[in-house]
Amino acid sequence: MIKERQVFQDLIVEYSGTPTINVTIDGTSKLSSLALPTQSVRKTRIVSLPSGVIGYVPQLTTAHNDIFRYQFRGVPEGQFQNQSIYHYWEITFEGTVSVGLFMDEIEKTPNDSGSTTVELSPRESRTQDTRRVYYPALTFGYVPHIRHFVSSTNSGQIINSRPVQLPPRFYKGLKEHSEIRLTHEGIVILSVYLDGEEVGSYQFDETATGDFVTRKSYLPAGTNGQVLQWIQKSGDGEVAIFETDVTLLEKEPPNLTIPE
Repeated sequence: MIKERQVFQDLIVEYSGTPTINVTIDGTSKLSSLALPTQSVRKTRIVSLPSGVIGYVPQLTTAHNDIFRYQFRGVPEGQFQNQSIYHYWEITFEGTVSVGLFMDEIEKTPNDSGSTTVELSPRESRTQDTRRVYYPALTFGYVPHIRHFVSSTNSGQIINSRPVQLPPRFYKGLKEHSEIRLTHEGIVILSVYLDGEEVGSYQFDETATGDFVTRKSYLPAGTNGQVLQWIQKSGDGEVAIFETDVTLLEKEPPNLTIPE
């Protein structure tokens, strides 16, 4: 039986040494002469693939003489039938990683930084960490993709990742927003966008206690539009909840079961 076309984001490999790999999909080359990070003992790691590795039959070739095992990881293409606004990727990683974002095979600038890559390292003394990497405002598309750019000298890797869409309450019709309410910890520097245009930049600092707190700040007068988004541009703090005075009213009520 022929399987449905797959969207391949990465592969799991087990090896020692420094193998060089080539990847094809349905006979078309997608990755050539990629040197994997050097490993003195045989270990398993996750290797990101380029965007656009979509098809039926992925293949990997290598001239590596030692034991080398691998498995491609794919998602059925049918899961990407609807166009959506993608907000960010949530990434769990170890070591230092350099990542790039793509939408429908088009390269994007993460965190609105002006660069095509962003470098992440675990905070404090953590072995692994989870961070968000944001798409530019108004990133509509079907197939999101994140890539970790590996090299033979960089041992970092992405352990897990998932794309997060912008919740519908942030783009349900023409709205006028007056204030933002942020639950966070540490230092957070973020920008707010309305219909793709930056309307304000804000800095929140909660390093004294190390706990999560909720703070409020005001948006410029006349912040009126269709799609409101925010991007954390810098700071090692963590955003738990972001809302405005309008989106708080749009949140769905909890599903309560009333006893008979």
